[in-house]
Amino acid sequence: MYEPNTLDDEDEWKDVEPETFGSSFLSFGGKSKFRKMEDFLEDARDVYGVDLIRIKNTHGLDTFGMIKLINFVRTQMKDGQFRPDVSLENFLEGDNYLTPVFEDDALLYSIDDIFDIAAKNVPLSTVGNVATFYSTLQVQDMIRENNQLHDQVVYYRSALQKTYLEKMDLLERPGSSEPNMNGENSGSPAKESDSDSHYYSSYAHNDIHETMLQDTVRTDAYRDFIYENKHLFAGKVVLDIGCGTGILSLFCAKAGAAKVIAVDNSAIIEKAREIVFENGLGETIQCLRGKIEEVTLPVQKVDIIVSEWMGYCLLYEAMLDSVIWARNRYLQPDGLMVPSHATLQLSLFADDDYVSDKVTFWNSVYGFKMSCMRAKAFDDIIIRTVKPDAVPSRSATFLKLPLHTVQKDDLTVTGASFILAAEEDIDELHGFVIHFDIFFAATRDADIQDARTSFTTGPLGPETHWQQALALIDTSKVESAMLKTNDQIHGRIALRKGKEYFRELEITVEWQLENAHSDENKPDSKHRQKWLMR
Repeated sequence: MYEPNTLDDEDEWKDVEPETFGSSFLSFGGKSKFRKMEDFLEDARDVYGVDLIRIKNTHGLDTFGMIKLINFVRTQMKDGQFRPDVSLENFLEGDNYLTPVFEDDALLYSIDDIFDIAAKNVPLSTVGNVATFYSTLQVQDMIRENNQLHDQVVYYRSALQKTYLEKMDLLERPGSSEPNMNGENSGSPAKESDSDSHYYSSYAHNDIHETMLQDTVRTDAYRDFIYENKHLFAGKVVLDIGCGTGILSLFCAKAGAAKVIAVDNSAIIEKAREIVFENGLGETIQCLRGKIEEVTLPVQKVDIIVSEWMGYCLLYEAMLDSVIWARNRYLQPDGLMVPSHATLQLSLFADDDYVSDKVTFWNSVYGFKMSCMRAKAFDDIIIRTVKPDAVPSRSATFLKLPLHTVQKDDLTVTGASFILAAEEDIDELHGFVIHFDIFFAATRDADIQDARTSFTTGPLGPETHWQQALALIDTSKVESAMLKTNDQIHGRIALRKGKEYFRELEITVEWQLENAHSDENKPDSKHRQKWLMR
């Protein structure tokens, strides 16, 4: 019978440290050395009950999770615990087990070898066929892990040799390919632009997720649809794109999904992973970090895609591009998109008080002219909550997006016509308001009116964190327009990605007044103005 080595003296432990980096793998008990990784894994599993491959696949550990596990086991063995409890709560939280127990632990430099063995389905010498122990799904998972985290392993090796992780920022990742203007991968391993890096890093902090989670209009709609349609999710594979804290994944898991794959390219994914395990859903939800276009999913197809992709003015940040790509690549032919439809709406804006406070205020500040300060008010889209009484018209839909079929090219509006009728007299038209509506239909072929769950971000509905997008008319270039009830504004609106940065928006409106009360009924002169959302 095997008797574990009971090394208690510190000097004895020093004697069995590897003599040279990468020369051999010291067993967890400090008794043996192995030249082959296969032999080490077999010894770790059979002698010490630590099956690294099984633990990794069961809990979806990434490279740093494996580092923590190895250092935890080394620490336990050093303390005389030769059958360590490798429950996640014992080693995954915090950074306590990122510092190596041995200064030159060859095993820490060879984690990618563990992934290679799994990915290639190489049987361990006396363990039998790996496929006996691990399903095809888990092997695919190992392939994904190997490809996605290889650069992390290389980076970790270098940092470990130089600083032993004392000051290493573990959340930094090597750059990845930057999307082009259409949000598509360029195919070259170029470093992300500063703007795109900022985009992802902005979602790494708690504040933005707190704001979104506390938006009950948004979160309740997703929850209600998922929980009221549990039959759609039961036993299904769900992909959550841009998962953030993982709240939608949690909803889907609770609704009975067989597997939920949560993907996010922000560091918030680390928090999402902790949240998943904290709620006991680690067997159902797998968290992956990376762009959806670049990560490899552990499945070929999914049954449902759920995503909260909407930005200000619906399309700001261009996240829908990635959702469409994922739908085309991963969704089953009869799969479901959640939400199912979105629309963009335009309405008139007239608010003397707001214009006085934010625009004409600069005409005389303590007796001094500061007109240059108001320029941006007419150049940029303003995100704010618009009072209902500042909207003297009903809204007009200028873009409809059926999310089961829409393509990237459909997200560019080249000139959608609209007619907005004044429902009350106004002294001056100050601009336009843009908002969006979201719909959740339970079948692919359903239309908007079939959706039993929906919400609006318009000024007449409950306030959301998206608020509304306000485009102010530059009255220094456009003659003031007074409207009476039933007067109409006829026009066209164009919307496209920004020329300099694809996550921004350019919005152009052409319009003219159709005076319903004029005897001659001659149309007003046409006006045109462009705004940027950045």
